[in-house]
Amino acid sequence: MKHSRLRTSPLLVVFAFLLSAVIFLLDLQAPADIATGVLYVAPVALVAMWSPPTHASLVVIVAAACTVLTLARVLVFSSDTVSSWLMLSNHFLAVGGLWSMVLLSLIRKRMEQRPQWIDLLPRL
Repeated sequence: MKHSRLRTSPLLVVFAFLLSAVIFLLDLQAPADIATGVLYVAPVALVAMWSPPTHASLVVIVAAACTVLTLARVLVFSSDTVSSWLMLSNHFLAVGGLWSMVLLSLIRKRMEQRPQWIDLLPRL
């Protein structure tokens, strides 16, 4: 019996990075009091749901790229000092939510790799 290897589509990876770039541009244009950093969960969720269980590192790579974009928005492109605490809290909460999503998706991918020994038992 020949085993087929599951592969992640390059189109999925390109789309996730393009979506991250669009979210970054939207984040740059949005006012500081709008929590646009939460949108970075979308590319991570996209990769987490549509990549095979063996490609867990891809989820981490996309999440790291989104974290870098979020921190770049906060540290490099912030100009409004009046509401900087609000922008800082919004973006750091977004990073926390992003990495919570990564943790849950890695747990799910690990569970998908486990052998399903329960299916080997006879049904009662």
